Amino acid sequence: TSEAQKTNFWIGTWEGGWRAVPLAAMLAGAWARPPADDERLTALALAATLILAGWEPLWRAIATTAWAAPLAHWRVWEQEAPSRRWPYLQPGTPGAALNHAWGRARAWWQTIGAAALSASLRSAFLALLVSLLLGVVLGRTALFLTLLLLACTQLAALWDEGRGRPGPFWQAITLVGIPWVLGTSLGGETLPLLAPLAVTLLAGFFAQDGPIAILGPLLAAGFLVWQGHPFAAGMLLLLAFPGLLLLTQRVAGTTYRQAVALWLIAMLLLVGGTL
Repeated sequence: TSEAQKTNFWIGTWEGGWRAVPLAAMLAGAWARPPADDERLTALALAATLILAGWEPLWRAIATTAWAAPLAHWRVWEQEAPSRRWPYLQPGTPGAALNHAWGRARAWWQTIGAAALSASLRSAFLALLVSLLLGVVLGRTALFLTLLLLACTQLAALWDEGRGRPGPFWQAITLVGIPWVLGTSLGGETLPLLAPLAVTLLAGFFAQDGPIAILGPLLAAGFLVWQGHPFAAGMLLLLAFPGLLLLTQRVAGTTYRQAVALWLIAMLLLVGGTL
């Protein structure tokens, strides 16, 4: 297993439940703002398909691909692939420079780029197509959230400098906060902002294998108390306790994340059911 796969816990297999987190966040958001009975099953099925077949593959294809290594070769690439010379091309003109650049790009792609990036680019294109089509079917809010997720995914890749290891908070925004808002949008009501922020902070902090992880449950519990649900806040802290107890044993980061995934899902559903 590569270091990127070890560090990135929202890719590959189901990783102890982490790849179910976006779906759980959407369902919890829908639970907090349920749609009408005659539309519930259809809307939930379309939203679940959007997440599993669109958003998650799009995230993995862009944010978790190691773009930096192959692109680093391009910066110093000099080899050119033989190509047909453009007609009426004069040496020293912008057209000649463009023709040389095209030859370099073809040689780089054939030698390095295709093997390293073609699968990710195909996956990103197909996932984006599915996401846009399902977003149109679900309505303007889902389409806007799809574009927002695409923008955040690209920002995550740029912030990480293309190493394929996006940070927990980027993952929390794109795979917890935005799916939660998608779920609440199915009810057709005004979208609350504090609940998505609370669950995003919960996931972003709780996913980190260090003492800072305790901030996530504390902030989420404080939000529930502020909303008038002290009993639910206590239940949330109890659900967080096994993961926080595991931190005292100094386990590896991947082991910790896989161990707390199901507890995070339970906390998300608790918040959604309480609200």
